[in-house]
Amino acid sequence: AIAVPQFINSVEKSRFAEARVWLHALNGAQERHLARKNAYFFGGLGADPFDAVLNPLAHYTPGAIAAAGATWSITLTRSAPCPARYGCYVLTYSGNTKTITCGGNCLTELLP
Repeated sequence: AIAVPQFINSVEKSRFAEARVWLHALNGAQERHLARKNAYFFGGLGADPFDAVLNPLAHYTPGAIAAAGATWSITLTRSAPCPARYGCYVLTYSGNTKTITCGGNCLTELLP
């Protein structure tokens, strides 16, 4: 009875790691964009504004990038099917502080 919840937690941690790796790549692309154009990119990702290819996310849906001055942020929504324990939680990444916050049923055990 204990093994199944631990397995589900391990699976979700690996999916959360996917988001962290993608956000790290996005952060690097944003910093290079800032160096070239003196501003962070904002808007939808469909226009492919970066010098690097961001691999598609398998388990999250990215929102549009919000940028203002020296800050930027993006949300990632956990795609369905969502685990019952966590639901379709939302991650918010702040580029200037490089922090991830979690909304919904996301537990702190997923956060680094």
